[in-house]
Amino acid sequence: MNTELTLKKVIDMVADVAECPTETITPDSSLPNELGVDSLMGLEILVRVEREFGIKLGEEQILQMDTPAHIVSLIAGQTAVAVG
Repeated sequence: MNTELTLKKVIDMVADVAECPTETITPDSSLPNELGVDSLMGLEILVRVEREFGIKLGEEQILQMDTPAHIVSLIAGQTAVAVG
């Protein structure tokens, strides 16, 4: 999948969960510090990412999801494993 399209989908998910406009989110926006995403919201984002992209991420990976760019890299890593 195209990285730019993946990033747009991730930003849309984050904006929906964090209840903020997509225009305020950049690839490097800090989910906890800038957007107020707590652990429960992180779990919601994790579930949405798994459903949208057909992948399985461990709950420990919530800690790695500190920016939309990190989420995209997690998705890319999982889809590469699934394809390979």
